Amino acid sequence: MKTSMLALSVVVLVAFCGPTAAHAQGLTGGQVDAIFAGCQSAAGQVTSVVRQPSGSHVKQWCAVVDREGKLLLIKATDTGGTPQNPAGSDAWRGSIEIAIAKAYTAVAFSSTQEALTSRTVGLLTRTDGPGSTASTDIGTDAGVAPLWGLGNTNPFRSLNGAPGDDSLGKQHRGIVTFAGGIPVYQCGSGTLLGAVGSSGDGVDQDEQVTSKAIQAASFCCQPNASTSAPGCP
Repeated sequence: MKTSMLALSVVVLVAFCGPTAAHAQGLTGGQVDAIFAGCQSAAGQVTSVVRQPSGSHVKQWCAVVDREGKLLLIKATDTGGTPQNPAGSDAWRGSIEIAIAKAYTAVAFSSTQEALTSRTVGLLTRTDGPGSTASTDIGTDAGVAPLWGLGNTNPFRSLNGAPGDDSLGKQHRGIVTFAGGIPVYQCGSGTLLGAVGSSGDGVDQDEQVTSKAIQAASFCCQPNASTSAPGCP
């Protein structure tokens, strides 16, 4: 009897905790892979503004983080390589940390009620951005650059410069105040699942890759959106 009760308890516990654990995890491995496949597909469609010859396509580093900012994926779109094994990628190495930080920026300042991309966050930090320049408004919500200095917070944490930096399962953080980081929402429910960041070309091109990747994986960029109208930039 005790053995049967113990077995029943285990079954009930697994049944009860399983969905909760899955929900807490957010994006599954398959969904993360689908997002990266979308990054690769988009990179093959978006024309570069920095590469030669003219008409070349972008080469990006694509990062995916979960709801808590933990790194789930960072790969190069041209080879599928990782920071530890780039596999001959020609994507900018400096874009590795930028892509991760873009994704973190998007998830760190988004919620189930409001989506903020890294582009939007950047506009709120610019002294030439939207807002009033009246002296009485500076430093308030109405003033220009209400988030001035935000980039000095949450510094990027690559670890210590040794092999294993930019590794998965870590919260590397970092704030980037230009386009390319977009939050990922479950279409319909509006649940914030994480974010994607892309880097390796012009900021508009980076954002295009990120946007296309999210949509290709059947996710949304806004909490109150659907697959037919995902609300992506």
